[in-house]
Amino acid sequence: MNSTPFVVWTMVGTASLTLALVHGVVWLLDRRRLANLAFCVLAVSVAAIARIEYGMMRAASPQEYAEWLRWIHGAMFFTTVGLVLFVHVYFGTARRWLGLTVVAMRGVVTAGNLMGSAGASWLVGQLERAPLLGEQVAASGAGAVRPLQWLATTAAILLAVYVLDAAIALWRKPQADARRTAVVVGGGIVGFVLVATIQPQLVIWGLVQMPIMLSPAFLLMLGVMTYELCRDIVRSARIKEEAHRLRDDLAHVARVSTLSELSGSLAHELNQPLSAILRNAEAAQLILEQKAPDLAELRAIMSDIRSDDQRAGAIIERMRALLKRNSIERHDVPLQPLAQEVLALVRTDAAARRVTLDLAVPEDLPLVAADRVQLSQVLLNLLVNGIDAVSESTRRRVAIEARRADERTIEVAVADSGHGIAPEIFPRVFEPFVTTKADGMGIGLAVSRTIIEAHGGRLWAQNNRDAGATFRFTLPVAGQA
Repeated sequence: MNSTPFVVWTMVGTASLTLALVHGVVWLLDRRRLANLAFCVLAVSVAAIARIEYGMMRAASPQEYAEWLRWIHGAMFFTTVGLVLFVHVYFGTARRWLGLTVVAMRGVVTAGNLMGSAGASWLVGQLERAPLLGEQVAASGAGAVRPLQWLATTAAILLAVYVLDAAIALWRKPQADARRTAVVVGGGIVGFVLVATIQPQLVIWGLVQMPIMLSPAFLLMLGVMTYELCRDIVRSARIKEEAHRLRDDLAHVARVSTLSELSGSLAHELNQPLSAILRNAEAAQLILEQKAPDLAELRAIMSDIRSDDQRAGAIIERMRALLKRNSIERHDVPLQPLAQEVLALVRTDAAARRVTLDLAVPEDLPLVAADRVQLSQVLLNLLVNGIDAVSESTRRRVAIEARRADERTIEVAVADSGHGIAPEIFPRVFEPFVTTKADGMGIGLAVSRTIIEAHGGRLWAQNNRDAGATFRFTLPVAGQA
């Protein structure tokens, strides 16, 4: 049993199953990768073909040979399905009707062989011995080709035509990557399919006397396909990394844009503690010029100066945090203090527009797993939008609310009492550069949704029944992300 053919065909089957396992795991991790699923089906079928071919080589009678031959049609059906699906998904240029025709023809051949008598396509009358890798193995001698074999041969030829046609269509696309895929993957598949088609046809039609050997050619084809799929995975990882970097850059731009809208309000907010410090310092100076300074009054003044200085420092620190360029760094964040900080940034602007700000975030809410700066950006953007939305309303109110949606999720809502989102804008409200503001960039909501989705949540909008609109988003509870 330790003959060279046994070792070689075992290696072919093992290698095919290993590739199938790897690509199956890739598909399980990302269900959108249908090309990897198709590859998995194809690789398992090649492993089955390898086992059946070895059984045919060891057959002791034409009847045993015919029984193995019956099962190879089943494996070939799934090989065809996997290959057609792979080309359809990976190339995106295949003719669907042609692929379905190939699968249907191969299905008829398979059904005829599995449900009919052994040798429904090709009946082997006698076995001969043929040399292979230093061993004598079974090979077909005199055989009778039946009508069903014509259908099998036609299906094999159409399969090669199907792949070649898809590769040519892909080559005609202007992208350099498309042409490379057409040459490397398309050309490789066509070449190996032709080899795997011609060799058994020569045996079946009695032109050569040797064992049927499909699996080695198919294994080489799997190697080419694996190389390209791995390149795609690496390229996808790089594209994803670049997308994350661009997302962070765009989020930074959106924060700067939002703060520029609040510049007057922030300047006023900062001017209040600075003016108080100046007045207290002047009062302290007058007290010190007295012959008997009131030390208790001086202590109170110094305490006020210290408090106002801390208030100004907190405002500057919040602004610095929002202006800082950073990537997502998740921490356990309490929602109520964060919401209070964001409200402090817009309070002056809201008061100038006579907008009431409400906060309904329970203290006992669990911590959320989030980036503090980017979560602040989302709340700030939704609050600014809400304040803008109610500026022309008779009832001007914007509220931040939060509740526990379930054991793993916190839901936050920013509601306003404005006129709601116009029907023509509603379907596109989260699209980039869609805005109703005369001087708006139209990226705030798009960036906010991207940030929330990067945290594993979702952001959506709805018009209220009475008046206004509500933007809701979810975040994972700390420890559940």
